[in-house]
Amino acid sequence: MNHRFSIFINFLTRHNKFRTFLLFFLIAALFWILMQLGKNYVYTFKVPVSYQNLPANYYKGFLPNDTLSVKLKLSGFKILRYKMSKLTLNIDVQKSGMLDKHLWYATKNLSKIETLFDENTHIISVSPEKLSLKIKAVHKKQVPVYPDVSITFKTGFKNKQKAVWQPDSLWIFGQADILDTITRLRTKTYRFDKIDLDIDKKLVVKPIKGVKFNTGNIHYRLPVSEIIEDTLSLPVTILDKPSHTRVLLFPEKIKLKFKVFKEDYKRTKPEDFQIAVKYRSNSKYWIPKLIKHPASAFDFSFTPDKISYLIKHQ
Repeated sequence: MNHRFSIFINFLTRHNKFRTFLLFFLIAALFWILMQLGKNYVYTFKVPVSYQNLPANYYKGFLPNDTLSVKLKLSGFKILRYKMSKLTLNIDVQKSGMLDKHLWYATKNLSKIETLFDENTHIISVSPEKLSLKIKAVHKKQVPVYPDVSITFKTGFKNKQKAVWQPDSLWIFGQADILDTITRLRTKTYRFDKIDLDIDKKLVVKPIKGVKFNTGNIHYRLPVSEIIEDTLSLPVTILDKPSHTRVLLFPEKIKLKFKVFKEDYKRTKPEDFQIAVKYRSNSKYWIPKLIKHPASAFDFSFTPDKISYLIKHQ
């Protein structure tokens, strides 16, 4: 480290007046900063309050965000040090008496505030003079949460599966008479238009006055894919045909129109489908049905949707 500093000094002083000036300027600025930090100042710190040792039947979500303004007389070095540290005043609600009296006085607890700082640090004032905390028993209940979502898809796109969200239920906290009226939660309203990609969003739960949630949002997912439409010409199978009976179908093949998601299309083959009619000698025509198809295919339609037949008995 000393070797590097020597190289830096040599670089600044080597046959260059500007470098020499810059060196002394930096040294002077450093001494000035040190002198300023060594002086005493009056400074006010904002110290957040953390309430500890709460009763088991109380939910922390109802705690106020209290802050104490502590005015001190101290050196610039100490101001810098305390600003870099995380000052927090921890108050034990049971040992301090707040559980019964609901009040905490700064003047009576000045020694506790002083422990946050050095012994020689002088506290000028603390405000507010008192903190109020009314602690009531809180009930809890688990209820389902549902997303309030409106979706339109870009032409040729659709959701591959149903939407999922986590968590699908929340713990709610509050007074019993309020919780008894709540059977489900909803998110705020969200609208997604002309979607052609997966939806993966955090949705905020709609707040309810006097009620707290264990989490304020849910993670909503909806897989989306492009749709491919295809048509196959498939032979028709006759079910329950007597063994000594010959049947001619008109037509013998049917055009099957279907849809499939783009990523599944290449894996879809004609042999994955089967169309059949049931042998009924007393029917005017037979209705084709799709008795086999891949799980990835959907939205089927036949052309024609009725088949004529001719029975020849042997």
